[in-house]
Amino acid sequence: MATNSEKKMGAGSPAVQHHDDDLHDTDAAVQLAHDEDEAQYSPWSTSMLRLYLVLSCAYLCGCLNGFDGSLMGGLNGMSSYLRTFNMSVSGSSTGLVFAMYNIGSVAAVFFTGPINDSFGRRWGMFTGALIVIIGTIVQATSNSREQFLGGRFVLGFGVSFCCVSAPCYVSEMAHPRWRGTLTGLYNCTWYIGSIVASWVVYGCSFIKTNDGWRIPVWCQLISSGFVCIFVLWLPESPRWLMAQDRHEDAAAVLAKYHGEGSSHHPLVILQMKEMANQISSEASDKKWYDYHELWNTHSARRRLIGVLGMAVFGQISGNSLSSYYMVNMLKSAGITEEHKVLALNGINPALSFLGAITGARMTDVVGRRPLLLYTIVFASICFAIITGTSKLATDDPTQTAAANTTIAFIFIFGIVFSFGWTPLQSMYIAECLPTATRAKGTAVGNLASSAASVVLQYSSGPAFEKIGYYFYIVFIFWDLFEAVIIYFYFPETKGRTLEELEEVFSAPNPVKKSLEKRSAQTVLNTVGLTDEKASQIRCDGNSPCAACVAADTACTYGSEANSRGKSELILDGVMRVERMLHEMNANIASITPSFNGRIGPTILPPIRESQPARGSFSTSPIATQGHAFNIHQNNPPQQRRTSFADPEAPENLENAVLETWHTSTTEAVLQWTHFDAFPSLRDEYIPIFQLEQSRPPLAVKPAIGIYHFLTPDEVDGILDSFSHNINFWYPTTSLDQMRAARDLILSGVDLRDRPRPETVLALLIMALGCASQAVADLFPFSSLDGRSHPGIAETRSRAHNLSMVFFSSAMPMIYAVHTTPSSTSTHCLFFTAIYFAYLRRPLQAWEYISSAASKCMLFLSYLPTPAYNEDGSLRQDMERIRRIFWACYILESDYLAELSSLPLSGIARIESSVPLPGATPGVQEYRTQLDEEEGVRSTCYFLACISMRRLLNRVHQLLYARGTGAGQDISRFPFVVAELSSQLEEWRDVLPSVFKFKVPPLGTGVDHTKDQDQDGRTLNEILLAPTEEVGLRGRRASRRRFLRQRYLTCRSVIYRPYLMWMLNGGATSIATPAASISSPVSGRSANGAATSPNSVTDTAREHHSQQDMLHNTKACLDACLLHILNLRGFAQTVMVDTWICSLSMAGAMLVLLAAVRFPSLRNLIGPEVLAAGDHLRALLEEWQRIKGEPNSPSVDQSVEIIAKADQFIKEAYRQSGLGSPAATGPEAEAGVNRN
Repeated sequence: MATNSEKKMGAGSPAVQHHDDDLHDTDAAVQLAHDEDEAQYSPWSTSMLRLYLVLSCAYLCGCLNGFDGSLMGGLNGMSSYLRTFNMSVSGSSTGLVFAMYNIGSVAAVFFTGPINDSFGRRWGMFTGALIVIIGTIVQATSNSREQFLGGRFVLGFGVSFCCVSAPCYVSEMAHPRWRGTLTGLYNCTWYIGSIVASWVVYGCSFIKTNDGWRIPVWCQLISSGFVCIFVLWLPESPRWLMAQDRHEDAAAVLAKYHGEGSSHHPLVILQMKEMANQISSEASDKKWYDYHELWNTHSARRRLIGVLGMAVFGQISGNSLSSYYMVNMLKSAGITEEHKVLALNGINPALSFLGAITGARMTDVVGRRPLLLYTIVFASICFAIITGTSKLATDDPTQTAAANTTIAFIFIFGIVFSFGWTPLQSMYIAECLPTATRAKGTAVGNLASSAASVVLQYSSGPAFEKIGYYFYIVFIFWDLFEAVIIYFYFPETKGRTLEELEEVFSAPNPVKKSLEKRSAQTVLNTVGLTDEKASQIRCDGNSPCAACVAADTACTYGSEANSRGKSELILDGVMRVERMLHEMNANIASITPSFNGRIGPTILPPIRESQPARGSFSTSPIATQGHAFNIHQNNPPQQRRTSFADPEAPENLENAVLETWHTSTTEAVLQWTHFDAFPSLRDEYIPIFQLEQSRPPLAVKPAIGIYHFLTPDEVDGILDSFSHNINFWYPTTSLDQMRAARDLILSGVDLRDRPRPETVLALLIMALGCASQAVADLFPFSSLDGRSHPGIAETRSRAHNLSMVFFSSAMPMIYAVHTTPSSTSTHCLFFTAIYFAYLRRPLQAWEYISSAASKCMLFLSYLPTPAYNEDGSLRQDMERIRRIFWACYILESDYLAELSSLPLSGIARIESSVPLPGATPGVQEYRTQLDEEEGVRSTCYFLACISMRRLLNRVHQLLYARGTGAGQDISRFPFVVAELSSQLEEWRDVLPSVFKFKVPPLGTGVDHTKDQDQDGRTLNEILLAPTEEVGLRGRRASRRRFLRQRYLTCRSVIYRPYLMWMLNGGATSIATPAASISSPVSGRSANGAATSPNSVTDTAREHHSQQDMLHNTKACLDACLLHILNLRGFAQTVMVDTWICSLSMAGAMLVLLAAVRFPSLRNLIGPEVLAAGDHLRALLEEWQRIKGEPNSPSVDQSVEIIAKADQFIKEAYRQSGLGSPAATGPEAEAGVNRN
């Protein structure tokens, strides 16, 4: 039967199959927690029986310790043993023999943790058992006290390994429903060893030779031998595997022993999610010497109190007296006959074992704290009674009742202590520690335990010898003291997984928190989700949202408390974000419809006036009325804000933040289970980080001397290319800066002079200008290598080589940029990032993006003095910083979209606080283009790219953020998709006319190469125009189609949840001919309305008809295919986005490949797909050649993925008989390559 959480993850799919490994939203996490809590588990299932068998080997390690406890207590009562080593029943020599075992344990402490953390729990147990075998041999062959002491030391050294490894292993392998019982049983096996030792000693007591004591010692080989033989056949602990980043192995172990063989079992998924969030593969357990995590936080210190308290109290509560000094206790009660003493010594552990077994089960029934508290108080009462009766029996040997009462309460104490404390001694320590410190913490606990035992065991012999039964009085009061400490400092650990205990120990009062009932919120906190309540805000500022408009219903979104977390709250602001573009476009249209006339400065004030409407960011300090950025230039600022505290607050939901570890990257798509059928796609795949980190550093060979080899015309040509390309896309460089760079280059740059940021900036501007010449005018040509245009390839090569000369000259001086706090130095960092992006070196580009972003945030937090010029206008450098800020925002988000594991610079979290370019006083003075029209176009283009990037970030966050994304939730994503689709179409509608583009649908006979310019001419007609027109019109068409690429990227990602739903089961039950599905690529239905869901119900078919599901799935597939077919050598793509584009295109090909495997989805894809792979390979390979050696390994890998995906797609079409490359004829490839 399907659980509720399974239904939420995918309606109509098999119950367990579609329980996704990642929890994609808070509702699913809550439901999964309820499913796990309400599920019925059998302790006698197949997986549980397997688990018992595995744990039994670890339990033998507990027997080792117990065997020694009763062994030495028994040997101490054998005359042959005492005679051999010339010892007495009590005294310092006996105390030393007993204590040497614990001294060995202390010595091993600093070895046990690192061995367990580095090699695993199994090897820790193996090492310990092997050392125990060696110690046993040394001890059993002893003829002198010194050798016997040496054997005791080695034995204790080995047992210390077992006492760390085994309880860690048991607690980490135990089923969460019975963790208390199973972990408690480990310490109960102490009594199994104790019972065996006691009765072996009793039997051997009738042997009067030295064999009488040697045989019991040799018996220590039994359990240690079994452990050595079988332990390496056991599975490794899943939590240790997670800490080693072996997630698949951990899931396999959990599935086998907790999930009845299924990795999709709710309990397996829940544990994997909690472990993934709580266990770090970079924690201190990887450093053998690092113990600081045991005390460096409040949570760690409270855990350490529990560990040390349990370790010490578990040894000095009087229990060691009833094992090692049982003979002394019996003699103090008047029982001295050897065989009777040994018989009682054997009965005591047997009764205690029954109490321990019962107590182990009760740990999961009544909890840990009640057992500890009640039993320690009762132990104090027992010692009080034993003290009194021992006095009576000793003073008057005829008082047999007193002697019998003493014996009875010695046994009762053993039973009570074993009932409450024996199961918890190892269990509670293991539960108190997280995976990263469990081995080391357990070792520290053993150190404390051994140290306490050494003190007590060494002192107990003389104490019994000197004061006799009065020694018991110490434990009467000590046990009461322990009860007080436990009450105030020991939290309850029952009812939570090991990872969920972090919530308890992190609380200000862990004891109080532990007594609260475990809830779904506990699971949310553990897996890293929040359950924030939304404020009662209606979307779009009390305007109905797109989904409600399409359904013709009253909008109630946000009118009730929302528990889905931050991702859906962001939706409230989605429609408000681009209103500035609406108003700007209206202002432009009111002046000139096509930029053909001269645009006067009157356009700029309306743009500024539209700024406050952007997103209605009422919480932003910069948008607040009266802030320095928004006051009128005639009113000087009265107060300066010095931080972005408000925008950085988590409750600020206006920021378009792209969080790390989202699931929409190409690498994430490659992990879809649908590609299990194509193992070659993954077999040779190397993670991008690994590929890029393995690259050798860029070889920089700076020129020595002064630049005098460029003529003024050549320098002007380079600067013109920089202006029309780099400075058009990212309008950050003012005309004054370009003039200064020109003068500096023409006057000669002496590389031997002291470096200045202005010099570095000039060299970087020249480097980028030359690089843009190398990639310029690629777009209109179908033959990209220039072989049909003689001399073009040589020209591009020269431009690239010259750019490398300038860049190599700038890099040795870059240190001056890092250490100079100025807008110019920030500019240099940004341009360095751009150039590394051109070289397809994403990690280096990311480094400089982060550096530039950090400087931007610093400057925007602390306004310079004076911040304003004499006329009240903002200084140019602050406008420059804002523009660099937004350029970094675009680039950082682009990289995060494909490499989600990169660390965030923090720039996206304050973006709602930073005014958009050209929206503040002083903008009139900050000109970036000689032609004023071109400057306005550049600003509009930059704003359009910012707006699209913000929308894309919301798409990734709302649909694919790990833990909160709605992309896998059929009950949520239709409405989110409809709202985002409406925003995308709104963005397209408000673009200025010069950037308007068309998206002809596939499969209608439309030639996709005939993308017309403003005058209605095709690009093929542009090629026949005069040369001076090719560059201008080619650039305009390239910019327009680059924006179309952005649009198609966004559209394909928005509609991907429908495809994912179809791939995960929906496609198998739908078989509608493709001809009946209209192409939805335009984002409009027949009546022109945005596509949207029709109703709100619980299952997919109630949400939409089959026709609607196929319609929206086709929207995704069409957008993916058009995304590929629309790609050309756009200067911006080749210059900056080659690396990103290669991954994006590989992802699009993979999405299409996943779809063609299903006949019902294959019918939705046009025959153009058969030419897509060849088209992409030709483009990407040529772009690599233009930029020279070395090639980017990750781009090459993307090309290989594209080639393999293309091969599999063609093969699928051949097998289906729907078409082949030959059957499609030349028109399919022509449709790709003609333009």
